[in-house]
Formats: sequence, C-alpha cells, structure tokens
Amino acid sequence: MAPAMTTDHSSALRQELLRGVRDNLRDGASHLARVALDALKTYAQRAADDNVEALRASLLVFAADLGETRPSMTAIHNLVARWQQGVAEFQGDLEGLRDYAARQAQEVRTWADAATDATVRAALSHIPPGSRVLLHSSSSTVASILERLAKGSFSAVVTEARPGLEGWNVAATLASHGIEVTYITDAQAGIFIEAVDMVLLGADSVLADGTLVNKTGSRLIALAAREAGVPVLVAAESFKCTGLSAQEVELEEKSGSELRPPPVPGVRARNIYFDITPAHLITAYLSDEPIADRFVPASQGAVDNSLDLNGA
Repeated sequence: MAPAMTTDHSSALRQELLRGVRDNLRDGASHLARVALDALKTYAQRAADDNVEALRASLLVFAADLGETRPSMTAIHNLVARWQQGVAEFQGDLEGLRDYAARQAQEVRTWADAATDATVRAALSHIPPGSRVLLHSSSSTVASILERLAKGSFSAVVTEARPGLEGWNVAATLASHGIEVTYITDAQAGIFIEAVDMVLLGADSVLADGTLVNKTGSRLIALAAREAGVPVLVAAESFKCTGLSAQEVELEEKSGSELRPPPVPGVRARNIYFDITPAHLITAYLSDEPIADRFVPASQGAVDNSLDLNGA
C-alpha cells in the first residue's frame, strides 16, 4: 500500500502545480514562466520518490508537462527546457538532486530576471516624456517598463482585454500610481488609435520570422495602428523566441462559456485566447538581445496557423 500512497501524493502534487500554470488566464508569459520554475522547485522538494533515478525521471516528466501546458507561451517551454538540461546531467544522491533542482530553478529565474531587466532598459528610450501609450492585455514586462518611467511622463489608453478583462487590473494599477488612464472596450481601439503616440505590447511568443503571438486583439490593433501611422512596439525577452512558424504554432482555445453566449440552440461560442500579428505590422522589438537578427524570411502566402476555425 505504501508505494500506491507515494504515487498518489506525487500525482496530486503535480496536478496542483500544473493547474497553477494552466488555469491562470490573467497573467502573461513572463510571469507564468516564473510560476513554472517555482513549481519545479516545489516539486523537487516535496515529491515522494525515494531514489535518485526515480526522482530524476519524475522531475523530467513533470517538466515536460509544464512546458507543454500553455503551448502559445514559448517562454514557459524555453525556461523549463533550460532547467531540464541541468537536471538531466546531474550526478549525485537523492538529496543532492533535490537541492540541485531547486537551486537550478532559482538560477534560471535569476537569468530570466536579468533578461527582463535588460529588455526594460532597452525599451525606456523609446517612450519619450509626454507619450500617450495604448496598452492591450496584461504583460509583466510592459508593467516593469511603465514602473520605471517617471510619474506623470506618460498617459495610457488601456483596453479591457476581453474575456478575462486583464486590462481592468492594468488600468487600476496605473491610476493608483498617478497615471492618467482612459479605459476602453477592445472594439474602441480603432477609434482611439489616432489619439495615441504608440502601441506597446508584450509577447507570448515570437516566431521564427518575427511574427508575434499575443492576446487576441493584438492583430486588429496593429492593423489599425498601421492605417493611422502609429508605431507598434513589442517588449519581448529573447527567451520568448521560437523556431516555430505561423503554420506550426498552436493557439490556445478556452471554454466558450467565458463569453456568456446566449443559451439557445444553434449558438456556439469560440474563445481563442491568442492571435498572430505578422512581422510587417510591428515597428520594433524591444529586447535584451537584437532578436530581429534571428528572423528568417516568411514563406510566401498569407499568415496562417493550425487552428481550425470551423472545427469543434
């Protein structure tokens, strides 16, 4: 009976930690990548495996599950993969592996923090005093940039970012710091775009050709910005880059019930959380590294992805 209890304990712990990443629909990729690293640290310290190889195998399986749980967020996969490499190569005993895995999670997080700080510093010079900035959805990287700007040096137009309404917290936080905020529905972005100096977005993934994967609505905002001649800036650490193309990336779809559709036959709600913005709609990527140097030319044809808009 004891082995079954051990297995049940580890399985329950894994599921609890996975939910903390999978079910968080409020925060962006940078924040959730750090949540994933914290989950790895917790699992290493609390998993019930009683020998080093069993623990290593359990850790690597859990890491693989974490890396795949939010497929539109490359940052999670990349930071978890950086942690996996060290754990796979570790030589030592059971307690040594627990300590190393926890330390490795903290070291990767420290490395990621440095990349975010460099991204923030790279972005600051692109927002002159007096700028009016349009923001969409929640990005801890963008939040860090705005926190470093002098109070009163900018104002913001903030979209609701439906259906999760992440923009509500963004607007409330900025206003609490004395920033002038105009709060709008996503559909009003086309009206207000001519009243701003720039659009500042975060990133959930940056694809091989420079295409942006971000909260749904980003592409429409970028299209409106191009029409109005307003620059679109994207703050994206280098660990958000992936070699995937637009045809290969998976765009997450969540429960349609979040949209509160009419409860009548014949209505089916689709709740796709991320969209794809082609590189030519993005004025500049602001990053800890010159990531545009990595981009490969896009294949001919329109931007596409694997999402079946007619499917179930």
